[in-house]
Amino acid sequence: MWNELFQANPISGMLMTIGFYWAGQVLYDRTKWTVLQPVLTSSAVIILILIYGKIPYEVYYEQNVVLNYVLPLSAVVLAVPLYRNLHVLKRHALPIFAGIISGTVATMTAIVVIGKLMGTDRNILISMLPKSATNPIAIEISGIIGGIPSLTVSLVVIAGVFGGVFGPEILKLMRVKNDVARGIALGSMSHAVGTARAFKEGEVEGSMSSLAMAIAGTLTAILSPIFTLFL
Repeated sequence: MWNELFQANPISGMLMTIGFYWAGQVLYDRTKWTVLQPVLTSSAVIILILIYGKIPYEVYYEQNVVLNYVLPLSAVVLAVPLYRNLHVLKRHALPIFAGIISGTVATMTAIVVIGKLMGTDRNILISMLPKSATNPIAIEISGIIGGIPSLTVSLVVIAGVFGGVFGPEILKLMRVKNDVARGIALGSMSHAVGTARAFKEGEVEGSMSSLAMAIAGTLTAILSPIFTLFL
């Protein structure tokens, strides 16, 4: 019954995605609980609906075709924080680039080395490589290098939610107090969700996280095809 009703309306999936994300955002704004990130709560509810409603994922995906088309285009907005914080980039260029480059390379190297030691399938490893980029960039990279975009999206979301929920606390435990360093760490490893949390921490952290997200995404796009040669 639910499956038939769902498929009868060709935009049911898109309305569900937007509606539950909006509800998740409202819940997060009211509670201020970091574990209730809207990406996490809306995804959990939608997954349960698809499972118990016996709605094929392919149908849900096709009904989100508009959002799937717009998402890669949204990567263009990453140029905005990069431009606004150009003066900060110039002032701290060496440590910023050193931190983002080393973090991105270390992450991708760990994926290749650990994956090979564990005997992970090549397609899965390729899909994991772009996880340090934000979703619009990661989806495009995954498709270009022969990965599985849907798997890449899942990994990006997991990394983002984990960093958004636990990132500042982990940095605090590691005694990282510099605002620029904290923002760079959150943006380069946890993308948009980490950046949203960074803005909650402070304006400097948020702007630096936005900057790091843009640079890390660009680096991932450049390095991912190179890393596939080792697979």
